[in-house]
Amino acid sequence: MRFGLALLAVLALAAHPALAQSKTKPSTTASAVAALEMCEAFAAGHETIMDEALDAGWDAYEQEPESPFVNGYDAGRDLPGLGWADLFALVETYPGKGFGYCRIDVATPRGSASAVIDAIVGLDRYEGDVVEQDGGVYASLANDTTLLLTHFDEYGFVIQLTTLTPADGE
Repeated sequence: MRFGLALLAVLALAAHPALAQSKTKPSTTASAVAALEMCEAFAAGHETIMDEALDAGWDAYEQEPESPFVNGYDAGRDLPGLGWADLFALVETYPGKGFGYCRIDVATPRGSASAVIDAIVGLDRYEGDVVEQDGGVYASLANDTTLLLTHFDEYGFVIQLTTLTPADGE
């Protein structure tokens, strides 16, 4: 009888770390950075963006083009740990230049505002300013081709990205 109890105790202790590992919460910061990267890909006008979005779990749709120079996209998905995200993107082609715009809205985000914005601000590819105000965190960032506004406050989490790039081959 003692051997059976001892064996049960050993098995319970051995199983405990495995149980703890299966209950890890998704990272809100990883979800926010992945959402930004998807927005960057949409705004860049990648030819394979629909496949990329679907492979990443987005329910993505290409809008009916209003002209051969304008493409629009809508997408949505649950960002693990963060909440439901709605994405809108617009890509326009001009002589020698491309314009891309992408916005992601999470109306009722979960997680830490500071941690989420810090994860985005911490990326090497952007520089800018961060302001904490009235419980929200706001960032205005940029690089050579991209403007990025992001915030997390009582109204939601937003990524708003604009790109202006030379056309392919120039």
